[in-house]
Amino acid sequence: MPEQMTRDNALAIVYDCYTTGRPQGTAAELTGYSRSWVAAEYRRLKARGISPVAGQLELFDNA
Repeated sequence: MPEQMTRDNALAIVYDCYTTGRPQGTAAELTGYSRSWVAAEYRRLKARGISPVAGQLELFDNA
């Protein structure tokens, strides 16, 4: 990746990866950030009570 993406963009990608059940390694590859940074963000999302399958659930919400 020629330029490192902004933190806001990286956080959005990490959130999407987390809520769709993708592994941390995928988020690290997509963002270009370190695995330890991604792992810290995954822990932060978990601590906030966000479900790691929330994005998958939205796909099947017929409301």
